[in-house]
Amino acid sequence: MEIEIIDNLDQLEAFCTHAVRQDWVCADTEFMREDTYYPKLCLMQIATETRIVCIDTLIIKDLSVLNKLFASKTITKVFHAARQDLEILFMINGEIPYPVFDTQIAASALGYGDQISYAQLVERLCGVPLDKSLARSVWTRRPLPEKAIQYAANDVRYLSQIYALLKKELEDKGRTHWVESECRQLNDVNKYRTDAQSLWKSVKGARKLSSKQLNVLKWLARWRDHEAMQQNRPRQWILRDETLHELAVKQPVSAASLAKVELLTRKQRGRYAEKLLACMDKAMQTPKGDWPESIATSALSRQQRKLLKQVKAFVRERAEQLGITPNFLATRSMLETLVCKPEELHKLQSWRLNLIGNGLKQLLGEE
Repeated sequence: MEIEIIDNLDQLEAFCTHAVRQDWVCADTEFMREDTYYPKLCLMQIATETRIVCIDTLIIKDLSVLNKLFASKTITKVFHAARQDLEILFMINGEIPYPVFDTQIAASALGYGDQISYAQLVERLCGVPLDKSLARSVWTRRPLPEKAIQYAANDVRYLSQIYALLKKELEDKGRTHWVESECRQLNDVNKYRTDAQSLWKSVKGARKLSSKQLNVLKWLARWRDHEAMQQNRPRQWILRDETLHELAVKQPVSAASLAKVELLTRKQRGRYAEKLLACMDKAMQTPKGDWPESIATSALSRQQRKLLKQVKAFVRERAEQLGITPNFLATRSMLETLVCKPEELHKLQSWRLNLIGNGLKQLLGEE
């Protein structure tokens, strides 16, 4: 199919009129976020059964015309490794496309391996080796080189073929509902919203800090995120995780003590000293009852380690019978949680419970 470049609203509206009549569309995005807080959407590729378009999102700023397509519950939106694409679309219009079919998840459900790349899947299913050398193209460049456009279009050209093949194989093996259940998890808006109150949990080294230190880290992480947002720069460009960690440990309350924070550069002190000290002051005024609890992982007891080994062996054996990886059937973190809190077994998706629920109940003593 010939690649169509869409660079004005009239063309986009005409394409959407065509696309909303389809049963499915395949989509992908090219974006840059190396030096920004917000990802910059540079190109969006969409394929239907008869058309492939590359939408120049640097020229067309208003993409609201796409809302009808992505919000339609009768049109399946096909992505590969959908998480980042959905995050960007959510940031643009505040909604997540639904329903979604993620070919990476589908491939895992069929035993092609966990987190298989698009290029690997194309080669295995379509017999076509893709050139991935352009994956790091400067997508903000205009005009885009022809090779870059071809590369971007290929990300949806073969996606439609993969979708058809995986969909049939899932139906033949009775696993369609597995993938539907997993893909529904992608529509949880909390996956894409920044929870300012929980940012501290993802800071490196947080697990080693006391409750008092975590309270300081919580205020610092929230301040850094706000600062990064205001400047539209990556969080780590404001202050690195290691610097936040040192600040949380040393807890400077004056310019003199701030100067003793080794990882804080002179430039950063000059720029952020007042804000950091204000942040420290707020942290110090936080009542002890509102401090975060330590998130240090408690070591499993000897009995729990033994049980975890048995549970993992059971899942591994069941996965081998099904021809899938144990990790797709149940991750290690899932199993560790169940060993510590067997009562949470019911929280597993129904398809997992049907496959391993009874065996886990016996092992965990939840009969």
